[in-house]
Amino acid sequence: MRILLSTSPFGATGREPLELLAGSDHELVANPYGRRLRAGEVAELIQDVDAVIAGTEPYGVETLANAGRLKVISRVGIGLDSVDLDLCRERGISVTYTPDAPSDGVAELAVANMLALLRHIPQSDRSVREGAWNRLMGCLVREVTIGIVGVGRIGSRVIRLLSSFSANIVAADTDERVYGTPLPNTTWCDLDTLLRSSDLVSLHIPLTAANRYFLGRDRIARMRTGAYVVNTSRGAVLDEDALADGLKQGHLGGAALDVFEREPYEGPLCKMDNVILTAHIAASARQSRFLMELGAAQDCLRVLAGLEPANDALAPTAHLISSPTP
Repeated sequence: MRILLSTSPFGATGREPLELLAGSDHELVANPYGRRLRAGEVAELIQDVDAVIAGTEPYGVETLANAGRLKVISRVGIGLDSVDLDLCRERGISVTYTPDAPSDGVAELAVANMLALLRHIPQSDRSVREGAWNRLMGCLVREVTIGIVGVGRIGSRVIRLLSSFSANIVAADTDERVYGTPLPNTTWCDLDTLLRSSDLVSLHIPLTAANRYFLGRDRIARMRTGAYVVNTSRGAVLDEDALADGLKQGHLGGAALDVFEREPYEGPLCKMDNVILTAHIAASARQSRFLMELGAAQDCLRVLAGLEPANDALAPTAHLISSPTP
C-alpha cells in the first residue's frame, strides 16, 4: 500500500516515526512541496494512496472526491476541523488523531503568553531595542482572575501550571463530564460570569459549527475593561475583527494569538503593540512533535493492518475536548 506523508517536515525531531513507516511493507510518498498543502494539491496527491499522515491541510468534499483508495487519514495533531468527519464516515475512511501528544506544548505556550501579557514583556523588549528604558508596571498572576474556557486535556493542564503561581481561576465548560471536576484554585461558573469577572480569558475549545466566532462582539463587550485574551485553540473560535475593534477602542488591554482563521495571518492585529502573534507554534516543541508523529504513524499502520487505532476520531465516544488529565 502507499502512504502519503502530507505534513512537512516529518521525522525532524526523531527518526523513529519515519523508520517505523519505512520499515513496513508500504511505499512512502513524500510531500513534494515541502510546506502545508493547498486543497487542490491534496486532491491530486491522494488519488492513488491508501493512507495519509496528515497535517492541517483540508480533507473535504473536493479533496476526497477522487480518493477511491484512501483507507485512513492519520492526523499529526489534535485539531480535526480541517477533516470532514461525516464524509469520512460515509466513505468508510478511518480518521485518527493524537490528542495527548501536543497538550503539554499548547498549555505551556498559553501560560507563557499570559505571563508576557501581564508583565508587558514584548513592549519592554521593543522599548529597549529602540533606545528607551521604560520600566513598565505589570501584575503578578495572583493579582488577577484568569478565566479558562474549555477544561479538557489542555485547559486542565493550564490550570495545573497556573496553580504554582497561586492563581485565582474561574472555569467554564458545557460538558457535564468535565464541569465541576475538582481542580486547584479553580471556581466553576457559567460563561457569562467568567467573562464579566476575568482579567484574562484563555480559550481551549475545539472549532465546531457551534463554536465558530465563539468569542465575538457580544461576548467581548461583556468582558472587563482592560481584560486580555489568549487563544491557542483554533483561529475561528475568535472573531479577529471584533477583537481588533475591542483593542482599538481600549475596551481590551491586549491579546496573544497563536492561531488564526486564515494562516499566514496578515490582518490589522499585526500593527498593534499590545498583541502577541505567533505562527501556530504551540505544538512546535520537540517532544510534542515527536510524540504526535509517532502516534500518527502507529495508528496509520494499525488501520492498514486491519486493527483498531489507539485514537479513533470517528468513535461514538470520541471527545475532542476530553476530560481533565489525572
